[in-house]
Amino acid sequence: MEFDGTQKSIGHGAQAEVLLYHGFAYKIYKPSYPAEWISFEIENQKTVNKAGLCPVKYYKTDDPHVVKMDYVEGETLEKFISEDPPKYFAMLSQAFRQIHAADTSGIEIPSFLLTIETMLTTEEKAKVLPTVERLSQKYKSVICHLDLHFLNIMLAPNKTDFTVIDWITARLAPPVFDYARTWVIFNEASKEAVDFYTQTIWKDVQALGISEDDFYEAVEVSKIIRSHEK
Repeated sequence: MEFDGTQKSIGHGAQAEVLLYHGFAYKIYKPSYPAEWISFEIENQKTVNKAGLCPVKYYKTDDPHVVKMDYVEGETLEKFISEDPPKYFAMLSQAFRQIHAADTSGIEIPSFLLTIETMLTTEEKAKVLPTVERLSQKYKSVICHLDLHFLNIMLAPNKTDFTVIDWITARLAPPVFDYARTWVIFNEASKEAVDFYTQTIWKDVQALGISEDDFYEAVEVSKIIRSHEK
């Protein structure tokens, strides 16, 4: 795919750059990024569209490493968090509730348990899989984003409405793993951040019947999985 020079860079990650071009966002992946993973991301996005969790649609282009997307007006929540931490941490908590409340009827989305096995060593499987199996039996599985943080929430110009983006990691799992994954991300940032996050989401975690022991077991699982991403 060729651009006419009017494109503007609006985002950059480890594997892709995002350009604004003629009213759409274009995600340009590195040539080394597997095309089948991109196809998987497109299909996952269709699933969350169907579940009513995100209005952004993905479109294939003539280049397997370029995906056209609906453009979301606004900025990432990361740019505003310092203005009013209680407000925006509460918005993150609201996003979790909305995601986990989605109707999964007729939704085809990969299972968390089945997809993590491929990335773990034999030793890690012995530690991780029994915990995931136990918690999967104890708590109802719902759609989980599994990478929910301030860079994956787009705040509208009115600073009230928001859109959750980047759903490639979405899986069907007990919500404890969604909360635990974000705990690990904040813990990597600072003690202040993870403490504020924990205080904000703890009532919601308890309302789901999740015990403190189960939460921190899910945290240990998430740490191991996270280690494979670095």
